[in-house]
Amino acid sequence: MKTLNKFSMMFLSLVLLFSLAACNSSPSDSGKSKDSSSKKDKVEITFWHVWSDRDAGPIKARVEAFNKSQDEIFVKVLGNQDATKQLTAISGGNPPDIALTYWNNIGPWADAGAIEPLEDYFKKDHFDKNMFIPAALERMVINDQTYGLPFTMSMASKLMYNKKVFEEAGITAPPETMEELFSYAQQLTKRDGDTITQIGFIPDYPWLDNVFWPVVFGGSFYDSDKGVVTPNRSENVRAIEYERKFYDEFGIDQISRFRSGLGTANTEQDPLLTGKLAMMIGWEYDFKEYRGADGPIGVAPFPYPADRPDLKGSGMIGPRGVFIPKNAKNKEAAWTFMKYLLGKDSQIEFSIDAFTIPTVIEALDDPRITENKKTEPMWEFYEAAKSENLQGFPNSVYINQYLQALTEQTEKALKGTISAQEAMDNVKEAIQPLADEVNSK
Repeated sequence: MKTLNKFSMMFLSLVLLFSLAACNSSPSDSGKSKDSSSKKDKVEITFWHVWSDRDAGPIKARVEAFNKSQDEIFVKVLGNQDATKQLTAISGGNPPDIALTYWNNIGPWADAGAIEPLEDYFKKDHFDKNMFIPAALERMVINDQTYGLPFTMSMASKLMYNKKVFEEAGITAPPETMEELFSYAQQLTKRDGDTITQIGFIPDYPWLDNVFWPVVFGGSFYDSDKGVVTPNRSENVRAIEYERKFYDEFGIDQISRFRSGLGTANTEQDPLLTGKLAMMIGWEYDFKEYRGADGPIGVAPFPYPADRPDLKGSGMIGPRGVFIPKNAKNKEAAWTFMKYLLGKDSQIEFSIDAFTIPTVIEALDDPRITENKKTEPMWEFYEAAKSENLQGFPNSVYINQYLQALTEQTEKALKGTISAQEAMDNVKEAIQPLADEVNSK
């Protein structure tokens, strides 16, 4: 078994990799009880999460509800604990008892021996891990061992569009297929000479998503039966070739100049709100206050290739997971608190407060959220979360190297310096040796 010594040696390199996922935030309330005597004789555990003071209200409410629900465990909560801070504490031998982090940290940390596997806890308590959305739970599994549970889930499976721009162009419904998406983008793009003044769609706006596109084209990244990485599958290559069509159509330099003048995302000057951008890939947290029947932003299922109707409802997910550090002092109490957080009622309450997608399947049909006017902007996403075509990137020891290689090579393909096939062949060449090393252990 790998030891924490190995984890300590990996620390500096991992910090560089994971710090990209850190949130801009400030420390949250420590969660101390106003009546210290109420904690007498209780097991006290610490829970760290990534949210800032501004966003920590919903998770703080879950902790307070747990503390009031029983008399044996008291949870102290600390926010703004990003990957760097968590790594520092774990490698230093003074970790929290339970923590919440981004899913892509789970693989490398588990391989380094820093996370407690949960299978024994499942067996002891007859815990049914099949209660979770499969794609969310899969992100927590490494080498057939579950090292965390998905507390909340982000999902990209929608197309968001400006209703007014569609109306002005005489388009009465959002595109259903990829072919229609490209055609609509052409119709919705305006120029003043060589200058783009309005654009229908930019495939890598607001960022280059090297996982989403292969997923919605039916691709994948790993063949578990053969133990090989598969970035150069035909579906993955086709996805990048499709993205490239928009740059061929509208011009690399023209799109670049247009993007440089766009307003700041998620403000009143957001290009989708102003109409400078007609359509974009939509996540559940985008434009919540502008969605709905009377809102300016429409929401539709993301298109699928016309020759692959079986891919309707495809999308990419990325959960935040809760885990127990290997050297935590109060693992049993941490497990009890984890079960509470992942319970159906807790998931529903958090979803209402935070406008997130529950990861517990049964929660998705609960009238407390599906008939709650407060959560109406999320109703379409609750339904979409049931799709069997949701996927995520496979978790592994080398996940961050894999994602980085995909990004670098996809950027080259979109710029036209190499073909999509060459780009994905390059990724295969770079990452397969890492997979072979893991498979040989």
